[in-house]
Amino acid sequence: MCQKKGNRMSSRSHNGIFCLEGDWDDDLRIPTTMQPVFDLLAKSQNPPVPSIRRNVSTEDGLRYYLRKWIQRKYRDFPLLYLGFHGEPGGIYISGRQAITLDWLEDCLHGNCHRRVIHFGSCSTMMEHGRRLNRFLSRTGALAVCGYRTDVDWMLTAAFEVILLSGFQLHGFTRAGMRAAQRRVVREAGNLARDLRFRMVIAQ
Repeated sequence: MCQKKGNRMSSRSHNGIFCLEGDWDDDLRIPTTMQPVFDLLAKSQNPPVPSIRRNVSTEDGLRYYLRKWIQRKYRDFPLLYLGFHGEPGGIYISGRQAITLDWLEDCLHGNCHRRVIHFGSCSTMMEHGRRLNRFLSRTGALAVCGYRTDVDWMLTAAFEVILLSGFQLHGFTRAGMRAAQRRVVREAGNLARDLRFRMVIAQ
């Protein structure tokens, strides 16, 4: 497999991924996880994309790790990946315990400068643009992205390899996010449409 010369970034560090992930299935014998995606990014990129991943099953646990993420020591992990079941405007932990955008705003308030939040969950981004812009304004995040429909897990995993690697090619600025957005449409447009992928960039 050839690597495009324009994509070589050996002299530049990557934007690390901070993943908080819930149980995807009630049957704990089914070990579904996004970890293989992060392993692939660590092995196929130059330099490797670092990641931190933690399982979360309670509201207190989610709050604990989000407050860890916004600490200065984790500034090299500016991409927050929230891997949970979802609904419009929220995610679920521990079965049907809902975490809303309001809750996340309160937890992250003003602490997400030059950071990006990705919802790896069904339908969370099915919200009015004004609501999502308010989320960006209150958290201080550079961009938020995710899906506007229920999504197939395997298709989502394939798409997110492209999405997350694309974030490594651009700076975490508004211009960089617009470039990453164009790249996703160019290289995975059909998947993006099928998954109803959406990215909102801070104004």
